[in-house]
Amino acid sequence: MANLKGGTVSVIDTEARKEVAKIAVGQGPAQVGFTADGRMAFASLSQENAVAVIDPAGRKVAKKVPVGTVPIQVYATPDSRLLLVANQGSKKAPGRTVSLIDLARLEVVKTLETGPGAHGVVVTTDGRSAFVTNTYGNTVSVIDVASLKVVATVPVGKGPNGVSVTP
Repeated sequence: MANLKGGTVSVIDTEARKEVAKIAVGQGPAQVGFTADGRMAFASLSQENAVAVIDPAGRKVAKKVPVGTVPIQVYATPDSRLLLVANQGSKKAPGRTVSLIDLARLEVVKTLETGPGAHGVVVTTDGRSAFVTNTYGNTVSVIDVASLKVVATVPVGKGPNGVSVTP
């Protein structure tokens, strides 16, 4: 769990229903995500324009990867090859990008332009498509994960935020 104002993420024992550790990650952790195999965790650092790559077993930050402005949500592809990071920016200066981090090299390999206020991100269970909400643009961008290209932008309601897909 990301502790936005504390600069930490909490490790929760879900069976005991209690916090068992806090990991210092950096400034403004907004969201936490994991690879499907659980060997890597991530925290978007909204006040550092970076993503903390966390070693869950060692409970420490392995590396910080610079990304776009005010990263919010993160999502790893099912094959644990890429991490998609939505860079929201601010209402006054909206971010319009998604950073794609190669998880073997732990570096940004591509930045895609989506729409103003890129916020929520999800990848389909087959890993073929990703969807990004553009909060200030009232749209959702569709990314083809194989080609790493935006293939559609869909108008939606005002202020789209989180996004999920069904299997």
